[in-house]
Formats: sequence, C-alpha cells, structure tokens
Amino acid sequence: MTSELIYRRSTVITIWLLLLAGSVYLYVFEPGKTGLFPPCLFRALTGLTCPGCGSTRAMHQILHGHFAAAFMLNPLFLLAIPFLLYALLRYSVVVLRGGVPRQNALPASYIYALFLIVVSFWVFRNTPLYPFAS
Repeated sequence: MTSELIYRRSTVITIWLLLLAGSVYLYVFEPGKTGLFPPCLFRALTGLTCPGCGSTRAMHQILHGHFAAAFMLNPLFLLAIPFLLYALLRYSVVVLRGGVPRQNALPASYIYALFLIVVSFWVFRNTPLYPFAS
C-alpha cells in the first residue's frame, strides 16, 4: 500500500469518526440550551441570519426524528443533507476500495446555480415572510 492510499483511507475514517462523535454530542446536548456551541458571528454583528443559521439546531432535531422542526429552522440545510451524504459516501467507497477519487469538476453553470440558490435563500430568510418570520 502506498502512503497516499493510507493517508486517504485514514482521512475518510477520521471524517466518519468525527461525524459520529459530533452526532452523539449533538444528540445529547441541545444547541442554545446546553453544551458548547459557537454563536453565529454574522448574526451577532448584523442581527441578520446567514444561510447556515439554524443548521446546528436543525441537525439536533433531525437526530431526534423531528424533520418538520428541522425544516423550520433551516430548510436549505435539510434539503442539502442527502446530497452531502451521497458525496461523502461516494468518496468514502472509492477511497476504501483503493481507488483514486475523481477531481472535482463541476461545470460552471452548476456552481453559479448553487451560488444563486444560497444567496436567494439568504435574502429570502431575512424577510418577514413565512416560514422565517421571527
């Protein structure tokens, strides 16, 4: 086995172990009430929510099986989770089988579309419209 393959495999295993440890911590401790969770610096400085605001609380709700509550906290995060998990699983399978993962080669149009979705979500969630009225 080459050192590069060992490095990739150990990286994948470390990522999954960290995700497991973080999930256990997030399952046990509720963000905003107990545990050590960092505040959103953008919200603290501006008073506005960023695209990631509510993601930690949403993940806590997902781990407890409350998907509707998670959607209310951060809909974009809930919709992105399947794609993120698919990408991580695909990468993990390739690496653990000894393959070399493909280089990231998203077409520019996909990157622009993702950027537009995130920015639109960012703007929309700072309006007084449902479900973001607070």
